[in-house]
Amino acid sequence: MNTMFDGNKATGFKPQATRCFGLSCLFFLKISISNQKAKPLAACGLWLAAFLALFSVSHSASAQASFPPININLQYPQFQRLKLDGGYVYVNEGGMSGIILYRESETNYIAYERRCSVDDDVPVMVDGSGLFMKGCGSTFSFSDGYPTGGPVRNPLLKYRTSLDGTKLTITDEVVF
Repeated sequence: MNTMFDGNKATGFKPQATRCFGLSCLFFLKISISNQKAKPLAACGLWLAAFLALFSVSHSASAQASFPPININLQYPQFQRLKLDGGYVYVNEGGMSGIILYRESETNYIAYERRCSVDDDVPVMVDGSGLFMKGCGSTFSFSDGYPTGGPVRNPLLKYRTSLDGTKLTITDEVVF
């Protein structure tokens, strides 16, 4: 229900939160008033909505991609690099610009979004040394995806991974 104004009065009430995809999630609060005494509530609600929108813009790392689960058989030859700790491969099927799949240990794999939070056109790559990731004029740590240098302040998105024997699954659920 939208707010409807009738002279100095507004009628109806329905708060809503909407998730938007882009650089941030903005929260929209639709407030309407049933009588004159509720005007302070409306003003408070609008300030709250503005605060939430500002907060979500300043703390969002990037937009999130939606993709079906990706199942990887670690026995396949194209995933040979993942047999050793510190190994990585590029996975093109998921994320917004693909995924960097990194083996931290025998039981822990990390899936990073390749899209940088400040430059959508340049995918993040693994440095030739294999010790860190780079893109958008910045460098990123493999251990947590946080920037270690350059203008970027937000970490790369990390997608949930799960391991069942030699089958690794990457989902679009973002983990922190």
